[in-house]
Amino acid sequence: MSCTGESRAVLMDGVALHKRVCYIFQDQYPWDVRVEKISDSLAQQGVEVHIVSRNRDGLARTEPYRDQITIHRLSKGFHPVVRDLLNFPAFFSPFWLKAIVSSVWKTASELIIVRDLPLAITAWIAGKMTRRPVLLDMAENYPAMIQDTWTYRGPQGFDYLIRNPALLRSMERFILPKMDGVLVVSEASAARVGNLGVPKETISVVGNTPSLQRGVSHSFANEIRERSDFILIYVGGLEETRGLDTLIRAIPRVAEVEPNVLVVLVGKGTSEPMLRQLTRALGLEKHLLWMGWQDPKSVPSLIQAADVCLVPHYVTEHTDTTIPNKIFDYMLQKKPVIVTHAKTLSEIVDFAQCGLVYKDHRVDELSEAIIQLRSRELRRKMGEAGYQAVLSRYNWDHDSRRLIEAVLALTHPPQLLCNGNART
Repeated sequence: MSCTGESRAVLMDGVALHKRVCYIFQDQYPWDVRVEKISDSLAQQGVEVHIVSRNRDGLARTEPYRDQITIHRLSKGFHPVVRDLLNFPAFFSPFWLKAIVSSVWKTASELIIVRDLPLAITAWIAGKMTRRPVLLDMAENYPAMIQDTWTYRGPQGFDYLIRNPALLRSMERFILPKMDGVLVVSEASAARVGNLGVPKETISVVGNTPSLQRGVSHSFANEIRERSDFILIYVGGLEETRGLDTLIRAIPRVAEVEPNVLVVLVGKGTSEPMLRQLTRALGLEKHLLWMGWQDPKSVPSLIQAADVCLVPHYVTEHTDTTIPNKIFDYMLQKKPVIVTHAKTLSEIVDFAQCGLVYKDHRVDELSEAIIQLRSRELRRKMGEAGYQAVLSRYNWDHDSRRLIEAVLALTHPPQLLCNGNART
C-alpha cells in the first residue's frame, strides 16, 4: 500500500495519521497545559481531536475550540447539584460511558485517549463497545498523588470510597495491563508501570516539556523587578505537598544577608491560609508577594522578572515519578532552579547542571542554596545551561514525536508503516 496519504492527512516519516481521536479529560476544558499540547500536536498532523470533558460551569455542550479541535461536554443538568452528580468522574460512570461512546460513534473517532486513572475503566469499556483501541495518558502517578493528599491534608468525606489510595492501587493493577498503550511522563514512571504488568513495547515516555514559544508580557512584571534586586519565584499549586512552608521558613536566614529578598508565589491552593498565617507569624509580610492564579500565557514574563526559581516539592512516591511542567518553564527562561532531592527533579538538575538540590524539609539547606545563588555569574551560568538543555533535549518537539509514534502504533497496522517501527 502506498504511503501518499489522503487529502487532509499530514505525513510524518511517510505515515498518514488517522484523522479522528477522542480524548477523555476528567475535568472541565479549557484549560490544561498537557491537553492543549497533545491536542495541538495531533491537530498539526491533520488529526481531528474531539475532547470529551466535564461541565462544571454549565457551558455549551459542543464547542468548536480551534482548527481541528472540538470540545464535547457532559450534560449541564437542570440544577448545579444535578450537574455535579452527572459530571462526577467516578471509576465507572454510566453518564461518562454514554458520552464517550456517543462521541466516538458521532465523530467516527478511531482511537480513544483517556487522561489519568479515574476514567480509565470507563474508557476501556467504551473501547470494547466501540471496538476502538484505548491509550492511557498517565500524567500522574494517581494513587501516589492521592496518598500524598491523605498524608498531608487527611481524608475527607467520601475519600475513603472514591479517593482511597489502596483502592486506586488495586484499580491500577487491574486496568493498566488491559490498556492498548500507556503514555507516562518520566522514565521512573515507565519503570513503575512496567512492574505492574504493562508490556514495555506499549509504554511511551511523553514528558511535561515546554513548547519553544514565547509567552505574552505581564503588566506587573516590571513592577516586580522594581521592588527587589533579588527575586525568588514559585509557580504552581499552593497545596500541602508543595513544600512552601519550608521555603517561607528559609527566608529569615536569607533576609539576614539579602534584606531586600522577595518571594513571588504564582498560583492558588488549599494551603494558602496556613502559609499566610505562617508568613505573619514570622513577620515576613514584606518579603512575600501573593499573585494568585495567572493566565498561563503571561507566566513566562513573570519568570523572566525573577532571579531564582524553585520547585520545593516534598519527596514522595508521587514526586519521585512525576515531572512538573514548571522546572522546564523555568529553564526555558534561562533561570537557575532550586529543587528538592526528588528523583526526577534531581536527575534533571544533575544532567543539565542548571541549579542546586537540597533535601526536602531541610530549611537550612534551602536557605544556603538561595544564598549561594546571590552570585550573578553563577545564576547566569546555570540559567544558560538549563536553557541549552531545553533546546537540545527537554522540549515538546521531542516529546510530541513520541506522542505521534504512540498514536501511529495503535492506528496503523505495522505493514502500513513505511518507516518500520512506529516507536523507539
